[in-house]
Amino acid sequence: MEQSEFIRLIAEILEVDADTVTAESSLDDLDWDSMSNLSFIAELDDTFGITVTSDELANASTVADLFALTTRGGA
Repeated sequence: MEQSEFIRLIAEILEVDADTVTAESSLDDLDWDSMSNLSFIAELDDTFGITVTSDELANASTVADLFALTTRGGA
């Protein structure tokens, strides 16, 4: 998955305009919450067959951190 496609996915999960999300965006600034985590985990599993744990997500602080989880395939 390309980073621009990934950013669109994050924007969709957060229900915001993709232009407001960058790789450097802080998850706190984007109001990323537990529901976002669940949606993210489900979307990656359903669409891409990638498994990411809640512990891995807890260590992510930016959109780039989330993207790094997907490019290495998660746990």
